[in-house]
Amino acid sequence: ALLRVIVEMIAMLGGVSVETVTRRVHLAVLERLQPAESAARRLIAALAHGISVTMRAKRAMPSGGIAGKGGTGVPCFALFDPRKRIGPVKKHPPGRGPGVWSFDDPCERMPDRPAPSPDDSVDAARLCARIQALRAALKDLPRQARRLARAMARKTFPKRAMRPGRPPGHRTKWRHPVDELLAECQEFALLVLAGLIAAPSIKPP
Repeated sequence: ALLRVIVEMIAMLGGVSVETVTRRVHLAVLERLQPAESAARRLIAALAHGISVTMRAKRAMPSGGIAGKGGTGVPCFALFDPRKRIGPVKKHPPGRGPGVWSFDDPCERMPDRPAPSPDDSVDAARLCARIQALRAALKDLPRQARRLARAMARKTFPKRAMRPGRPPGHRTKWRHPVDELLAECQEFALLVLAGLIAAPSIKPP
């Protein structure tokens, strides 16, 4: 079901590696991508529950850099929920702000910045990279579960892949089928982590 959501997003973008899209399409895809990523993280967390891992010695960084940051490979899927923002959110004042260039020399008033339009072109590189990472993760969930188990075994990572409370991308009023998928994956993962149902078994690598 989540793979079908990915197919829908790729169709909306017009491809999996487009450079720019309109702001309207960007926001519409993002509305589906955030809950899809959260649903995938909950499937991975349920699979990773109870996996015992043996930490290996650190290996040298391969030549070419990290995939997704200058490399040529598929970006790695983010296994941990983004942290919640604590405290008031800093908002920019409305309007264009001060229009003074200099107090010494006379100058013309700065023109007002045009309001964002739904038809403006925006960069789609990061959006496409996230979709590629999500698709690769869903096609090999056991490998992602082992990645998560190893990451959580390290002291530098938090002990929870899922943040408490509502998951990222949660909407009380469902707009798209992916919203229902996120609710089902959230309930499934919570039941597995609480020990109320058995975690799905995966084959060793």
